[in-house]
Amino acid sequence: MQIFLLLFVVTLALTMWARGKYRTAYDEELKNVARSGLTGAELARRILAERGIEVVEIARGRGLLADYYDPAKKRLTLAPQHFSGSTYAALGVAAHEAGHVLQHREGHHPLNWRISAIRATLWLSLPLVLLGIFMIIMPGFGKTGIFLLCGGWSLVAGYNLVTLPVELDASERARQVLDGMRPKPFSCMEERLGVERMMRSASGAHVDGIFTVISWLGSWFLPAAEPDGEKKEKKPLN
Repeated sequence: MQIFLLLFVVTLALTMWARGKYRTAYDEELKNVARSGLTGAELARRILAERGIEVVEIARGRGLLADYYDPAKKRLTLAPQHFSGSTYAALGVAAHEAGHVLQHREGHHPLNWRISAIRATLWLSLPLVLLGIFMIIMPGFGKTGIFLLCGGWSLVAGYNLVTLPVELDASERARQVLDGMRPKPFSCMEERLGVERMMRSASGAHVDGIFTVISWLGSWFLPAAEPDGEKKEKKPLN
């Protein structure tokens, strides 16, 4: 039991650290807007074009997996605020997702592990949420319920953490393409550094697994709850 609790604590700590790093970078880079007016969709398309990838559709996404590349359908979807947004946050997320397309094109097999982790998260999250509600209604469920809840969450979160290198690799592949792009997509070094920071941080965007699902469900039932990035873009400071 002690080993199990240690695993849960370590997994929770790593998950919260990665998620917190992403949220901090996202909130800060959301305030900065690219002077060129380049949108996330346009940057993603330019990255793919640099590698001669023309068959992938870039579409406006919605729902739980708004930012996601589907290898089977060859479709890259971006959340509305990332698809048409010009903030450093939007550009960084779009470039990161384009990196997954590069992985698929270049036969990076661990990408399949990451897709499996996402599917496992979707399938297991709802039962875990229902179990948590049941435990609140029926407190007598006791230690067995807590064990199942913590064990299920640790499994989902752990699987997402194991595939974190795949996310880091996607950002690195996209960064290499941006470095060699002519003309340069950014008007100054500040834009480049801000977008690259967001790309690195985007690697930890969904490592929390079930909490991402709960946040999305909450946005349907709580008017004040907003998914990531559902904020108005601010104009750059003069």
